[in-house]
Amino acid sequence: MARLVLALVFASLALCSSVVAQERQHTVRSGQSLARIASRYRVRVQDLAGANDLSVSAQLREGQVLRIPVDGYHYVRSGETLSTIARRREISVRDLARANRLSEGATLRVGQRLLLPGQVAEEERDQAAARWGRPRRPGVVTLVRPATRERLSLRVLDSRGRPRSGPRRQLAWLLRHRRTNAQTPPDTRLLQLLVRISDHFGGRPIHVLSGFRPAGGHTEESSHHTDGSAIDLRIQGVSNRDLRDFLRTLPEVGVGYYPNSSFVHFDVRRRSAYWVDRSGPGEAPEYVRDRAARERVDEEDAIEAQEQARAGSESSGNDANDDDA
Repeated sequence: MARLVLALVFASLALCSSVVAQERQHTVRSGQSLARIASRYRVRVQDLAGANDLSVSAQLREGQVLRIPVDGYHYVRSGETLSTIARRREISVRDLARANRLSEGATLRVGQRLLLPGQVAEEERDQAAARWGRPRRPGVVTLVRPATRERLSLRVLDSRGRPRSGPRRQLAWLLRHRRTNAQTPPDTRLLQLLVRISDHFGGRPIHVLSGFRPAGGHTEESSHHTDGSAIDLRIQGVSNRDLRDFLRTLPEVGVGYYPNSSFVHFDVRRRSAYWVDRSGPGEAPEYVRDRAARERVDEEDAIEAQEQARAGSESSGNDANDDDA
């Protein structure tokens, strides 16, 4: 019941956020220009023009109603394609298409709203904030390596969503192979998604159990750990079930769930994958190969989460009765 109530709350918040994003408007007053209105709402003139199918130098008329663009998006103007937008924004066509679940040759319509790579949809931010709180410093990732007692808080990406060279080097060291100190630069998209994960969960510290690992032992040559595109993690104050469920919503990633261990595996790849491994710490992999069996693990987790929520609710009720007494 608690999960159902939370789901209804999040759905309501998403609907409200979506309506606000779509209906935010400005009615032009005498003498106002696109530049002046853009400055007032702290948006790019180009985005304001694109959101309303206007040229940047367009003359406005009193009483005209303008759609105000949402930060983190690009609004398609006449004649634009994914290729021209990517070039102007200095991003790749592939990343832009992936962020919007489009093919690279997709036809765009004027006024269409495109989410920029590395940005998070407004609806998702509001839903996450309702449950986990808003990060005090969005974009800043705090990583902790419990085994070495190291801790880093870094602004990983620049204003265009690209990894900053200094923080990337620091993270390469934090994610090094602990026994040999071998390291490799972490994958660009892994870093971008770590920022998204951190912001989603309110900026909570991300605990790193393993990052880069050379092939050998239980680590196969095909493992994403060997090229800097994988991390084993947990997040302070977040259950591995909740972490797993969010990671699985991200595009083109691998998520490994370990119900008998203390972390969730996460990597970036060309096609999404999900697996369950019942092995414990230091043990050889024990994959749940059967899809129905994996689904049973997920169902068992959901039941356990419901029972924990129910127990917490009953405990709160008992505490309240004690206070009344």
